[in-house]
Amino acid sequence: MAALEGSVTSTPTAGAVETQLAVLKQRVMAKWDALIQKDFASAYAFTSPGYRQSFPLQSFKGRFGNQLSWQRVEVAKVDFKGEDAATIGIYVHFRYYPPQAEKALDMKTFVEESWVLVDGQWWYLVQD
Repeated sequence: MAALEGSVTSTPTAGAVETQLAVLKQRVMAKWDALIQKDFASAYAFTSPGYRQSFPLQSFKGRFGNQLSWQRVEVAKVDFKGEDAATIGIYVHFRYYPPQAEKALDMKTFVEESWVLVDGQWWYLVQD
């Protein structure tokens, strides 16, 4: 029986899960707050270390056009994929400026983002 004791794995406590959930939501909201402010350098700082190692800030900035303006976001769901990955469902409220239109359109869409836990910190996993 003693040989089995070393193979037993513990599951995270409810408190630990709630703490990770709160930290992850805070980072998601901070990334989106930066995007709403068009502070791409701050939003880029939330991308995974591997992404930042492979792609410069200019590449990240180039992903965004100027035909819309993010207004606010709501985290709708968090789906943990083990202890070090999560999919975040977000409602993004934005204003779209159609070409040659007289006024902007207020819209909402649902997006899912992947986040990974690396060295104790949650990072946005940019996917193309």
